[in-house]
Order: sequence, then structure tokens, then C-alpha cells
Amino acid sequence: MRVAILVGLLAQACGGNSQGSGALAGAGGSFGWSGTSTGGTCAVGGTASSSASAGVGCTGNLEAYQSCSGLCVANMATISGPAGSPDYRIDVTEVTQGQYQSWLATNPALPPKTDAVCGTISSYAPQNSQITGADADHLPVVHVTWCDAYAYCLGVGKRLCGAINGGSNSYDNGADANTSQWYRACSSGGMNAYPYGSVFQWSGCAGLDSDVGLVVVGSLRSCVTSTTGYAGVFDLSGNVSEWENSCLGPPPVYCRLRGGSFVMPSNFMACDTGSNGLSSASDYFIGFRCCSI
Repeated sequence: MRVAILVGLLAQACGGNSQGSGALAGAGGSFGWSGTSTGGTCAVGGTASSSASAGVGCTGNLEAYQSCSGLCVANMATISGPAGSPDYRIDVTEVTQGQYQSWLATNPALPPKTDAVCGTISSYAPQNSQITGADADHLPVVHVTWCDAYAYCLGVGKRLCGAINGGSNSYDNGADANTSQWYRACSSGGMNAYPYGSVFQWSGCAGLDSDVGLVVVGSLRSCVTSTTGYAGVFDLSGNVSEWENSCLGPPPVYCRLRGGSFVMPSNFMACDTGSNGLSSASDYFIGFRCCSI
């Protein structure tokens, strides 16, 4: 799987691709999944709680307990939509190992075998072991495929970040603040090259140049959006590359990865850069976050 991802990284440069042109119409839900790309049925958010029933380590203002699902999930921030579009919400951090494992323990239903993209998967379990260390439950979940990310977001009443007005984002035009939920949040509506501003800071986020490795989500207080209307979202640059609902097909299907990661140098850390990988691929630097509308 890593070969496909590395091919995507070599083709990276500001949304370019080496898989050809075209688009995967309605990636995800429209392939027969009972969920839709606007989210599942469980109410998003809830009151933050530190009780044992709130799931693994559901504490502080970065996580929230969902009374409808009984799960601890990432809290969400509201992002100002472009003219003519509504505001939307995005997870303030990447989905953590603890959050993902708690969802797995609910035995979520697999997509139907007829799903052209994800119908062949037999488990949502990460495809390799997780990174361990201090407070490992609050490290980003890794070794997850695009299908895993899409299913998790639906399962907690959210959606894998895609187009601002719903559905999948264009694979060929991902760095557009008027269409992409993920890019609009990262760039503060297209105003900044990085979450924290327009000039790269080597220690700003968890990239290869910062030499901090994978970090607990939200722990780098410099790696956050601060512009009014976009504030409070952490680690959109670095830490782990994040799957986006932005794919190219028909099968084999390639999907966008956003934001660089802790193993990537400075030229991969800007908001407008995007790599790609097979929807079935996973790696130790790949995770995701969810959005809502």
C-alpha cells in the first residue's frame, strides 16, 4: 500500500495528480452505502464530560461526549462559509486512537458488498499497530484507509470533510476556499498559506523540520487557526496526513490526503498542497478528521 502513497507524494505539488483526469462521482455514500455524505443520524457534539461513561479520556475542550452514541468524539468548531453558502463545522483535532477504538468496539456495520469503493473490506480495524507512547489514546489514529475514515465519520453523525455544500470535493480543484471544507478551514478562507499565517514556521506544526514526531492532538498551541470565523482548529498542517472526501475513479480509486505529516518536509506543510493514495491504502502517517454541515 505504501507504494501507491509514495507515488501520490511524488505527484503532489498543489493538487496535481498523476492518475489522469476525471472524477469519481459522489464518492462514498452514493455507491450504495446507507449513510450519506452529509452525515449520519446521531446528533453531533454534546457536552464535554470526564465521566467513565464518556469513553476513553473524554476530557477538556477538545473532546465531547455524544449522548446519542455514548461515544467520546472530537469537539467541533464553526467555520464561516463563503458567500451564498452556510457555515459548517470541523473537528478541532484529528480523530484519536481512543475515539476510534471506542467506535470500533460498537461493532459498526460494514458497507454493502455492492459498494464499488469499499464493498470488499472485511474490517474497519487499523491495518497495523498504533503508535504508542505517553497519552497514546490522544495520539491521532493511523493506519486507517479512506473507507475506514468515511465510515467512522458517518458512524458518529458527521461526514468525512468534502465539499462545502455537501458531497465529495473536486479531486482536481481541492485547494479552493469556496468549495473545500478542509482547505477553507486550514487557510482561514484562503487568506493564509498555513494555519497560523502566511510565512512558514519550522516549529509551528509537527512536520519533519520541527523534529517533534507524532504529537498528542491539540498539544502544539502554535499549530492552530486564529482568524475570526476560523479559529480553534489544531494540526491542519503536519502531525498526520488527513483523508479528504475527494477522489478520482472509477476503481482503482485514488483519494486526496491533506496537510502533510510528521514525516514530511516544509514543502508539504502548506494548506494548498495535497498528496494522494489508493482508497484502500494506509500508513503510519495517515489519519483523518470529520466535518459536518
